[in-house]
Amino acid sequence: MIADKETDVIIISGDLTFDGEKASHDLLLTKLQKLKDAGKRVYLTTATHDYNKTACGYTEQGAFKVEQYSRDQLRELYADYGWQEAIAEHKPSFSYVVQVFPGWRFLMLNDDGDGEAFCGFNDDQLSWIKAQVRDADAAGDKVIAVTHHPMLPPTKIYPIFSHRDMLGGYETTAPMFADLGIKYVFTGHTHMQSIKHIDTVRGNRMYHINTAAITGYPAPYRLVTIEADGLDIKTKNLQSFDWDLGGKTVDQYMKDHFLFMLEDIFDSMENDIEHFKQLAKTFSMDEKTVDRLRPLLKILGKMVNGVTFKGLARMFFTANKVDPSVADKKVRDFMLELISNMYSGIRQFPPESKEYRSFMPVIQRIGKLVRLTDYYGVKVELSDLFDDLLYNVGPFDNNNAFLPF
Repeated sequence: MIADKETDVIIISGDLTFDGEKASHDLLLTKLQKLKDAGKRVYLTTATHDYNKTACGYTEQGAFKVEQYSRDQLRELYADYGWQEAIAEHKPSFSYVVQVFPGWRFLMLNDDGDGEAFCGFNDDQLSWIKAQVRDADAAGDKVIAVTHHPMLPPTKIYPIFSHRDMLGGYETTAPMFADLGIKYVFTGHTHMQSIKHIDTVRGNRMYHINTAAITGYPAPYRLVTIEADGLDIKTKNLQSFDWDLGGKTVDQYMKDHFLFMLEDIFDSMENDIEHFKQLAKTFSMDEKTVDRLRPLLKILGKMVNGVTFKGLARMFFTANKVDPSVADKKVRDFMLELISNMYSGIRQFPPESKEYRSFMPVIQRIGKLVRLTDYYGVKVELSDLFDDLLYNVGPFDNNNAFLPF
């Protein structure tokens, strides 16, 4: 980032550490100072992972308690990375506004809510947000919002298993932001590359840019250029970092690390649902959701492990739909590919592909056998969820897109 002379501003949307460990915050601050010394302007928000009463360090022997910063210390700790330049601040939530460029304000929103079950904006914070947008409008400034939790689902399946990891009240907050005139919202949290949009009944559009973690596969970061008529967004993946990669490229190393966890998940999905419950926490699925989806998870686990496309199709009487060129492809390998694609933002199996035509008839049959509901108990079509995983249903590429005003 220091070497990139064209980049002026760096935005970080929360979860700066794992659990608020003092040593982690202190180390990050030395890195941020290097960026600042190189002339970069860094603006960040904090989030729920940046403070924790039970912060730990880890060895092969297990966890041990470490010193941590409290939530109240974070604002002063990172004062040089946003708050000192604030033209307005909502002190209870650690949210602030900065005039980044002439005509542009960044609304940096901490959404840690009550720090536990609810992550979102309370009424007082929402009133402050509305007031800041009105002030920007009066000054003729455009607003870009940055917060941590997603305001639109990165994939259709995400809120099914991870509703509590969406921004609390996102169903009403997202259209409210759009109708306020906030055209762009940048978020993190999900570790998924995603560009979505919402059009309100009043005819207003908001773009939602969710950026994955640079510490996860495929180690992405975004380059955003403000043009006269919109935002041009490009994605780059980290090419190197100071670590023993075992002779692998960064992409292969990160992918292997990612797949190792997924393979454990698939094994336990079929054979050890209690172990699956523990693993599920790593991708924001709680135990109640696992219990609710247990029949579907068992079916998916059984059909994934060791079965080929042809074998799976025979189970559901769709063998005549399988293209011979993919008949021997293992369903497990295909599912690993789909999940990797979900996180990297890539969708490569459109309806005309052999994989789609061979796999979707099975999903359609399963959808008739299993009733799947969302958080509110509303029926969800399994085929709609898999359509979204197989190919890019929306109008925008998840990694590179031009988003007009």
